[in-house]
Amino acid sequence: MKILVVDDNASLARGLKTFLIGEGHQAEIAHTVKSGLEQLAAHDFDLIITDLRLPDGEGLQIMEKARDGSSEPMPEVILMTAFGSVESAVKAMQLGASDYLTKPVSLEEFSFRIKKIEKIRQLGSENVRLERRCESLFVAAGFDRALDDIAGTSPEIAEIKQMIAKVAAYPTTVLITGETGVGKEVAAKAIHNLSPRQNAPFVRVNCASIPETLFESELFGHEKGAFTDARQRRIGSFEAADGGTVFLDEVGEVPIAMQAKLLRVLQEKEITRLGNSKPVDVDVRIIAATNRNLSEMVSAGHFREDLLYRLSVVNIHLPPLRQRRGDLPILCRTLLKRIGDELARPELKLSQAALEILQKQDWPGNIRQLKNALERAVVMSEGSILEPADFLIADSIADHGRLREESLTTSVDSGAGLNAALENLEKQLILAALSESAGVKSRAAEILKIPRTQLLYRMKKLAIGED
Repeated sequence: MKILVVDDNASLARGLKTFLIGEGHQAEIAHTVKSGLEQLAAHDFDLIITDLRLPDGEGLQIMEKARDGSSEPMPEVILMTAFGSVESAVKAMQLGASDYLTKPVSLEEFSFRIKKIEKIRQLGSENVRLERRCESLFVAAGFDRALDDIAGTSPEIAEIKQMIAKVAAYPTTVLITGETGVGKEVAAKAIHNLSPRQNAPFVRVNCASIPETLFESELFGHEKGAFTDARQRRIGSFEAADGGTVFLDEVGEVPIAMQAKLLRVLQEKEITRLGNSKPVDVDVRIIAATNRNLSEMVSAGHFREDLLYRLSVVNIHLPPLRQRRGDLPILCRTLLKRIGDELARPELKLSQAALEILQKQDWPGNIRQLKNALERAVVMSEGSILEPADFLIADSIADHGRLREESLTTSVDSGAGLNAALENLEKQLILAALSESAGVKSRAAEILKIPRTQLLYRMKKLAIGED
């Protein structure tokens, strides 16, 4: 590799140059920010080793210039200083430092770090060649069919699809943000399926469901006897995904103590199983997702700032459904096709009246809530065209019975649960229709826009009167 050493300690800089040449590298030295920037302008380097504090400025200035994208590929950077601090480390990571070392550093440690960077550099060169080839093929093929799962034609979704198609070809870490149910896992799978890793594993880790005591074992694995119930060796999620993608869903739930270990994996590209001291190299692409505000969590001391910078190299934010109502028709068609395939109900469609009602809803649960509503309507319907009554939210019924949306909200808030809340709403709709029809069931069925037999069945199920 061609390496630039920037340090105002002339004897240290010369010593490092001699050492690096002895290790088979080319090396140049500079003693100031000015001379370091001049070297960068005149030569292409694979690695910059720079002191933080220099006579005419900071090594961060050199690092910022080295990582500004003006050279391809960008050089790696090791920042070294005798004045270690969390603030400077965070800033170094934010600007793209590969490593951060506090003086004095032994030559053996330098050799280890440089060999690791050299290996990553060699793999990166081959990956770039393959990724660019893949990217051109994806563009030529119209971004492949992997993006078909992200339904919508709104400007927001079009921009997200373009971003996914672009970032997929590179091993960059991606953070996907957005409310619950907006499709973060769908976006993560699209990135994986469009990437050169598409034939390798996609391993989802639900960080919210793992007990804190089992986090390390779940992610990194353990050896037999590592703890009381460890009866045999277990491969963790990172090893299981080797060569592929690890999707850290709800990454904001990772315990603070575990975040340092996760950060180390991102930096070193290796894991250590519980009960074993030997590190294992892993080649994985990290995609993380959260519905929480990680910046606020950093401020509150619940999330590491340096980990946030590592995770959010590229940030993709998925908007809630209420902000892209124009996508609802195509979303409904896509979801109904999937539901129809699953339930053997082909050619399912929405009536215009039903679509208009769905478009008026806020959908706090977003696409997941919409899918659940559609699936319930399909189960309750008798034909292939879904009507407002199938969703239990028809405007005409609400007018006849003066039924308010607060009834459902109150049921859920009271702790009854979704199924109980929906049954309560269904019961109120039927009672409202019966009241409007003065108890005449055939007329009530007309108001509800369902067959009389279906009304009788539902009344019996909900214990409403007798036939």
